[in-house]
Amino acid sequence: MEITHFHKNLDEKEEREFNEYVDTKMDAIRNLLTKFSEDSVLLKISIEKFEKHDAYEVEFHLSLPSKSMVATEASHSINKAVDLSKDRLITQIKKHKAHLRKERSHQSIRTEQPEAVAEKVEV
Repeated sequence: MEITHFHKNLDEKEEREFNEYVDTKMDAIRNLLTKFSEDSVLLKISIEKFEKHDAYEVEFHLSLPSKSMVATEASHSINKAVDLSKDRLITQIKKHKAHLRKERSHQSIRTEQPEAVAEKVEV
């Protein structure tokens, strides 16, 4: 997985803190993407600091061979914004993997056994 970082309006201390914190959180995403080839996965992580509101906006943009996903979150803390956007991205990855496996949360009516349908009609 190739990871690129983009910083906007951050000083050096905040950049260093952001990069170190993101590196500690990448294992959760890497573990979910083991089925995809290393060179086909691209993760772009960007952070922007808003001086007026004293807030940070973190965006994770994941490009897979079959889909692109974006998770954006804003917070007054770098760590909180990274955690929230990472959680959103993990949720999207899990949903996409379930879709690729064709797992669904509902069952088709047509898969019911004919005896069960006949019992419902008799009652």
